[in-house]
Parts: sequence; C-alpha cells; structure tokens
Amino acid sequence: IHCCPHGYTCDVSAGTCNRGEAAVEMIELGREKAPNVECGDGSSCPTGSTCCKLASGDYGCCPFKKAVCCSDGIHCCPHGYTCDVSAGTCNRGEAAVEMIELGREKAPN
Repeated sequence: IHCCPHGYTCDVSAGTCNRGEAAVEMIELGREKAPNVECGDGSSCPTGSTCCKLASGDYGCCPFKKAVCCSDGIHCCPHGYTCDVSAGTCNRGEAAVEMIELGREKAPN
C-alpha cells in the first residue's frame, strides 16, 4: 500500500506521485513488523522514510526512502532531487516540486 504527498495524484501503474510535470516515487506505508530506520541519536523513523538532522540537532523523519536532507535542517526532497532552499523547491532537471517539511514524529518503540 502506498500514498502520495498532499497535492499530488497517485499513478499506481507507474508507481509515482504526479503534480503537473513533476513526478516523485510513491511512499510505501510502513508495516508493523518491518524494522524502523535508525537515526544517529538512537531514535528511529518509520520504515520507508529517511532520518534527517533538524536545525535543533535532533532528528526528524522525511517520508521518502533515500531522501535528500536539505541544508536548512527543516526540509527534505525525494531521492534524485536537489534542494533549492532559497526557492523552497526540490529540483530535478526542469521539474520542480515543493520541499517537504521534516516530521518530528518518531517510530513507535
């Protein structure tokens, strides 16, 4: 089972989330028995997500697998995109999507 960020349309056959010309990989919903992603401070994020260091020094969870953590410590981008912090976008070639704000929710112990 998968989901897409708010404002995107799911294309199940392609396995992507689409918004205009931009497409990102669908997010796999975590399964209870799957291992969590371990962060550097001993905390963890749900399976299929990425740990990113927050500006505070703690870790937050990006809902994308193998995500790019942005230098502002607030946002992340899907794998294969680069962060443009000044524009607030994730870029890949001509495609640009809005940056995703890091969640502060941790995986249940």
